[in-house]
Amino acid sequence: MTDRAAKAAACLTHGGYMENSNIALPDYRHLFGRIDEKGLTRVLELALDRQLIVKLLHICGLVRDGRDLETAAMHTLAAQLAGDCFEREVTAAQVIRTLVHTSSREIEQIGKATPEGINSLLSDRTDAYTRECGRMTFAMLLDEREAVYAPAIERLNRIPAFQPRTGVSEETASPYLRDDPVLNGGPEDARLLEDADPALIEARRHGADLEKRNRILEDRVREMQRRIEKFQEGAGTETERVALFIDVQNMWYAARQQHGFSARVDFEKLMQAAVSDRRLIRAYAYVIQTPEVDQSGFVTMLEQFSYEVKRKDLRRRSDGSAKGDWDMEMAIDMIRMAEKVDVVILASGDGDFVSLIQLLKELGPRVEVFSFPHNTARDLMETADQYHTIDASLLIDMDPVR
Repeated sequence: MTDRAAKAAACLTHGGYMENSNIALPDYRHLFGRIDEKGLTRVLELALDRQLIVKLLHICGLVRDGRDLETAAMHTLAAQLAGDCFEREVTAAQVIRTLVHTSSREIEQIGKATPEGINSLLSDRTDAYTRECGRMTFAMLLDEREAVYAPAIERLNRIPAFQPRTGVSEETASPYLRDDPVLNGGPEDARLLEDADPALIEARRHGADLEKRNRILEDRVREMQRRIEKFQEGAGTETERVALFIDVQNMWYAARQQHGFSARVDFEKLMQAAVSDRRLIRAYAYVIQTPEVDQSGFVTMLEQFSYEVKRKDLRRRSDGSAKGDWDMEMAIDMIRMAEKVDVVILASGDGDFVSLIQLLKELGPRVEVFSFPHNTARDLMETADQYHTIDASLLIDMDPVR
């Protein structure tokens, strides 16, 4: 069995057997080692009618907008479906399930018969192009006995493509090629076919092959466009995914202590320095609000820089003291993001985050810390996988005199 055939058959087994209509069918991965795309095309033409093949094309997503399936040759439709069986497992599974369902009676009949009895059954049928004979051929191909499946392969090889159908009973419903009056006529048309230029037949076969190749190329172009778009969005598999968490209150006080009363962190530059050439998944800014200070402009600025701003009011105690921190909420958000990113970046010097960083590293992502050295706990620097200093290049001086 070729790699391509093995791929098509990979999803078609369930513990070596498949259940259908109370029949336990043998492992039929061998089918894709016994026939190629042309063989499967002939099986589909013989065993299924046009309506069912068109339905399978729809189910498997092989129908494009604007395509008129009623005027397409039966062989072309069957060839498209057969070709996709060797390309996609989902199509192979759906097609084989359909063939097994429609051929359940023949499968049971072949399974109970001896090779000699099967030859007798076939010899009683003078028309090789009825649905019954097509499904019987499929049933023989599934059989594990070489004396059964070998004649079926030989039988397929003897049936030329685009053969006219004659003597089709009412129960077989759809004609072999309803859209081609020459190839779907009576005895006179059959004689005309025998006298037809072989080059015409070969050209039609070649046309079906070209259509299949064109479809494959179109699929590859779409896949390439998808990859280009994904790359342009910065979603390459080799790009590290990062999440940024900023303790705004800690940054605000630390900047004033280190660089003067008018110093402020430039949160746009801080994001650029933290993310660098990596892929930013999420950026959080945690803000403490006080009633005396209108921070709406500051919050709007952060949101323009793509931060997700979380706000909490400062709580005042009865003794006059105040409390406001985001430690617990930041920890929860970081743990939630741990499985979605490769790097967690914390902008804070608070030593209370040491235990959290240790937990995050156990969960998988690396942890980096950005802060002002004078305002950062020593064990926080040592616990992080990488420590970055916030210097004057990441600040804004709000004093207009300077």
